[in-house]
Amino acid sequence: MKLKATTLLKNKLDKSPQGFIDPDILPLLSKINKKYTTTSSCSGRITLMKGVKKGEVEWLYKTHTKASATEVYKVLQKQSPLRFFYEPLILHFQCKDQEQAEDVLQSLQNNGFQRSYLRSFKNWTIEINETGKMETILTKDLSKEYIALLVKEANLRLKKTKENITKLEILFA
Repeated sequence: MKLKATTLLKNKLDKSPQGFIDPDILPLLSKINKKYTTTSSCSGRITLMKGVKKGEVEWLYKTHTKASATEVYKVLQKQSPLRFFYEPLILHFQCKDQEQAEDVLQSLQNNGFQRSYLRSFKNWTIEINETGKMETILTKDLSKEYIALLVKEANLRLKKTKENITKLEILFA
């Protein structure tokens, strides 16, 4: 199910390349938006891409759910080298004032979200970020076994991210 950001974010356009919010983060955003204002999010993803510079990057494979080693290997055989990423949850939202931002940050950090911090004093914007990012260069001469190992590790990290989204849903309930 692909829901446009306008469904959730008060008719503001979703500026992401995919043009819609990751469906598995929508319940969390709905809870956060009852009290705060979300400004950007990603529920975690595994990607294979060509290029380096922003605006010149082409996503050749992307998923916000479990990745397929077979599919990654197939894409890699068509062109190489490519960049492989696992990127964890990232979420930005604005609080109304300093006191609210401090309370939210204290709660997040007390509940294991140590990489949460105040990103902007101007709008009291909080960023929730996770560790565990993976990034490497892949070439077509790498074995299927190595690609399978890499994708398995990325999938394990993505699974943990999805568990943390559920934890955040409880925290913001």
